[in-house]
Amino acid sequence: MDIGIFILASFFAVNMGSSSFAASMATACGSGAISVRNAKILYIFLIVAGAVLFGSEVSHTLSKGIIPSSLIDVKALVVILSVASLSLFTANIMHIPQSTSLSTVAAISGVGAFYSQISFAKINFLLICWVGSTVISFLLIYAATRYIYPPRKLNFWIYECLVNHKDRLTWFVILTSLYNVFSQGSNNVPNVVGPLVAAGFIDTDKGLWLMGLIFGLGAFVFTGPMKTTSERIVPLGLLTATIINFISGTITLLASKLGIPQPAVIIYTMAIYAIGSIKNGPAITMSNPLTRKTFFTWCINPVITFGLSYFLAKLFL
Repeated sequence: MDIGIFILASFFAVNMGSSSFAASMATACGSGAISVRNAKILYIFLIVAGAVLFGSEVSHTLSKGIIPSSLIDVKALVVILSVASLSLFTANIMHIPQSTSLSTVAAISGVGAFYSQISFAKINFLLICWVGSTVISFLLIYAATRYIYPPRKLNFWIYECLVNHKDRLTWFVILTSLYNVFSQGSNNVPNVVGPLVAAGFIDTDKGLWLMGLIFGLGAFVFTGPMKTTSERIVPLGLLTATIINFISGTITLLASKLGIPQPAVIIYTMAIYAIGSIKNGPAITMSNPLTRKTFFTWCINPVITFGLSYFLAKLFL
């Protein structure tokens, strides 16, 4: 792999890794179930495992499902990686958890728009899946949490089995967090591997191994998104952390099996907003300046990414 492309791809992977670390381990770290140091070490191993075992389908979608792979030459690859990296880097600097999939798809679509060759059927399908999975995640988390809180005769068995045994509950939240990390690796690492495969710089299997490792190192670079997700939106308890990890991780892993690049960070953060709506009320949660800042960034970031990708494609391709 050309050294310049490798550096650019690595920068993209590190930025993705930081944002994904915030999404997958925020509950465990925010609730005190595991130290940040240990979380980072385990994160690297499980990101690689998820990428290698379940990442090939998403990589295939991003390499040829949105635009023809023949359009992604060296120059197009530089445009895609540069714009997507800038998008995530900006979000990390702003301490906003940002979806790697939205940034990648927007960057690829910008190049496709320049060539007037975009699979709108695939884009529409992805949009439906993204909106649907986000809504489903929010509703499932909200319903599950409503069932658990407050304690009453209907749900007292949960408190007898878990809540009254803190050590047991701590292990539950750690295991579900690691499960979520695994699912993140299966879906997010392919965001950088897909374009590399399309341009012929690396094959899928080697790319998932190499970029998975570099992706995992992103946990050591940016800490802002972690603090935003785990501390500034709503403090998380061990039980709610377990619920969020299991539901969001399962949705992401299912998307990986179907080859759908999933906005896992948004799904995960929306799940935390569901908890905040129950604990603090929807009005207070939505009036939080951080909430408005996060939603604005989610909406405007892909649009800017698409526009910048199209502009650079028109300038250099």
